[in-house]
Amino acid sequence: MEQVIVPVLLFSSALIGAAAGLRFKVFALVPIAILIALASAAVLRKNDFGTGSGIATIIACLVVNQAAYIIVQLFTPAADSLSDQVADSEPSQGREQGIRSDNGDYRDRKPSPSGAFKADFYTPKR
Repeated sequence: MEQVIVPVLLFSSALIGAAAGLRFKVFALVPIAILIALASAAVLRKNDFGTGSGIATIIACLVVNQAAYIIVQLFTPAADSLSDQVADSEPSQGREQGIRSDNGDYRDRKPSPSGAFKADFYTPKR
């Protein structure tokens, strides 16, 4: 029974990390790590593991958990769109802000500061 405890804890930590990687932001790793450490310590204490091997097992569980989180974050298709997200609603000062018409050419019109679509910028196809 004692040979199975460590692999089960490591596998459980990896599953929790992968599930957290699919659902939560990185800030969720702190409470998850605390829960994994406490649960692992309780299981190891109940099965009479020593201090050194218990600490090593808990550290391994935390490393596996965070590695699984990072792996899922890297290989999830949603991770590709993270670079497309806008940091704030204000464009940078040097950015081109010409409006493309339906014919594909740029006009010298600037969008409104609010970024709302105005009907006078739209030119229907002929």
